[in-house]
Amino acid sequence: MKSEQYQSIIEATYRLVGKGKLDAFFEYLADDITWTECEGFPYGGTYVGKEDILQNVHMRLGTEWDQFTAKDIDYTFNEEKVMVFGKYSGTYKQTNKYFEADFVHYYTFNDAGKIQSFRQVTDSVKVLEAMTE
Repeated sequence: MKSEQYQSIIEATYRLVGKGKLDAFFEYLADDITWTECEGFPYGGTYVGKEDILQNVHMRLGTEWDQFTAKDIDYTFNEEKVMVFGKYSGTYKQTNKYFEADFVHYYTFNDAGKIQSFRQVTDSVKVLEAMTE
């Protein structure tokens, strides 16, 4: 695959998650995907498989936050590896506090053109500050 194809796939995933279309989002992921939220992030850890990711990351983001977004801004490519720089934002429902934080997402694709792994790097302090009274 070419970098434009990888970018198109990843752009689609950000749009689908933003619209709450998780079933369509999961079509772009390998069945045995590994998904790592950074240490210190509220949902930090490594999750394996779509159901694990759904329960431990996306369902929580969708229920604990108002308008949690991940805006992809810039892409860097190295064969089947893609890094995306972007911005998170949202309001934590329990505290009604808003935050913005930079992120880098690191994706690896498999031979079938599916996302095989995901790794997040972000300023988790800003997220945690929004979550505390």
